[in-house]
Amino acid sequence: MRIRRDSSLEGKTHTEPNLDYRLLTLSEVEQAARVIAQAFQDDPLCSFMLPYKRTRIKTLYKFFRAMGEVHIKNKRVYGVGQPLQAVAYWKFPDQESISISVSSLSQFIPLLFTFYPVGYFRAKAVFNQIEALHKKYADAPHFYLDNIGVAASARGQGLSSKLIRPFLAMADSQKTIAYTDTVTRSNVALYEHFGFQSVEESAIRGTGLTVWALRRPLQ
Repeated sequence: MRIRRDSSLEGKTHTEPNLDYRLLTLSEVEQAARVIAQAFQDDPLCSFMLPYKRTRIKTLYKFFRAMGEVHIKNKRVYGVGQPLQAVAYWKFPDQESISISVSSLSQFIPLLFTFYPVGYFRAKAVFNQIEALHKKYADAPHFYLDNIGVAASARGQGLSSKLIRPFLAMADSQKTIAYTDTVTRSNVALYEHFGFQSVEESAIRGTGLTVWALRRPLQ
């Protein structure tokens, strides 16, 4: 969980007609939060941050509800299905770092009354390493897959592919690398299937967690 465009696309949406995926709108922010919170409830980093499983998914929903609004406003959240079944956060090469407006900041207030602030500082070393690896292996403009999640009821239907392959095709057409990271060992093989290469495996002392940095070179 990261509480993380070619200039020719500036001013345009990044979706194309007749594709299975779509750029999400604010009307779908709650659906998207439910899907991705469910998908991340057993994620190793989320489990480390939020050890109480009884309240974990509610806290994750509040987080992704707030962060989802910010990312949707910045045109970075894509989805598949009606109703929504899978969600991905993609950052394009020409997109600037996100700035959170005052109105959006209010969406994060409910998180202050959860275990999330404690969990965030508990996992700060993990987030620092995720950021360090990102800078190390993707310092040039690139496509960044920040988060991706599929509803449990829709797994095994190839929905991840619908939210990964089109963006990798864009990266290829723009002669740009793609980058992602994961703390889940089983995800490494999934990303390698899409052409990513594990460039570093970094164990975080005192957490029992490992971060894999995955870079997809120019095709």
